Amino acid sequence: MKQFFYLYFFIYYIFIIIYASFLNIGDFEITYLLQNNSISFIQNKFLSFIGYTNLSFRLIPIILSMFSIVLYYRISKNYLKKEKDIFLSTIIFSLLPGFIVATFLFNKSIYLIFLVLLFIYTFIYYRFYSYVFLFLYTTLNYSFLFLYFALIFYSIYKKNTKFLIYSILLLMINANYFNYDINGHPQGHFIDILLIYFAIFSPFVFIYFVYTLIKIAKKPNLLWFISIFSLLLSFLLSFRQKIKIDDFAPFVIISVIFMVSVFLNGYRVRLKRFRTNYRNLFLFLLTSLILFDVILLSSPYIFNKKVFNQFRYSKQLAQYLINKKINSISCKNNILCEKLYFYGLKKGNKYYINFDKNTQKVSISHNNQVLYNFYVSKLNK
Repeated sequence: MKQFFYLYFFIYYIFIIIYASFLNIGDFEITYLLQNNSISFIQNKFLSFIGYTNLSFRLIPIILSMFSIVLYYRISKNYLKKEKDIFLSTIIFSLLPGFIVATFLFNKSIYLIFLVLLFIYTFIYYRFYSYVFLFLYTTLNYSFLFLYFALIFYSIYKKNTKFLIYSILLLMINANYFNYDINGHPQGHFIDILLIYFAIFSPFVFIYFVYTLIKIAKKPNLLWFISIFSLLLSFLLSFRQKIKIDDFAPFVIISVIFMVSVFLNGYRVRLKRFRTNYRNLFLFLLTSLILFDVILLSSPYIFNKKVFNQFRYSKQLAQYLINKKINSISCKNNILCEKLYFYGLKKGNKYYINFDKNTQKVSISHNNQVLYNFYVSKLNK
């Protein structure tokens, strides 16, 4: 079993690296890269040192994903007793569409996943260091506000007055350092956020995940408090405003351990001849999860849709322009220009690029005369 476990993750990350090498930088990724925050600062420094390529752009998320898998494996040992159960829990965690997307797309999600797993790991095995990490997180990102909120209720449940005071203090520091906007009026974003969770877990797995959270509510623990309160807060705030799912999802998915625990406990208490329904349920959930992953990973290359086209053309367009001896450009579309600058073009006023999002048409002009016209969906051909 251990050999299969290592082989699985070796193949898993080989695939991730190959996939990341071919996936062009997306619109929201370049937008996030240009923001003034600690994650973008680290990414820009790293890129200036190692170079600007598809793989280098996604290398930090991939490395953090690897460390997250190790931490999740170590955390699972505290909740699951059998080694094969721990392996199964870790593999299912790695197959979650939300975790896969966080692994090769640049945003804060994989950072939050890694940092919350680091906190939980140290809280279990090295308690003092977990308090240090919690303090360091206060000025790192405003999303940790929801972690502190969950820890307040956890400390109340545990009747730990010192930890309660510490959690409240950290929440106040975080809330004062960042200005998290909670406003608006009911706008019906609940369905939107529910559909996003379906995408993060895959629909049937998310339903079973919620079931397990309800199932273990009688014996809650640290992971349960973090996940359930992040989930409930995301739904609650969605009634007032359109929320950012990467503020909540990294704290929710860490409780996949309980899906495995609840399922295996129900499976093993039954006699062998009564386990058929459980085996069928497992095969159904696993198949639906893998199928959803396949659809997700193939989407940027199969579907010609606005949300996926952003990953298709920027590198090819930059190479096309460089081959035509066009090395400096300006654009009406700032995001398009920034993506082309990432792939080696310079800022300049000699050549002008116009991008029509409605027709996915790119025009390259010089002295108000159009030199080239082509559609971004055809650039890969």
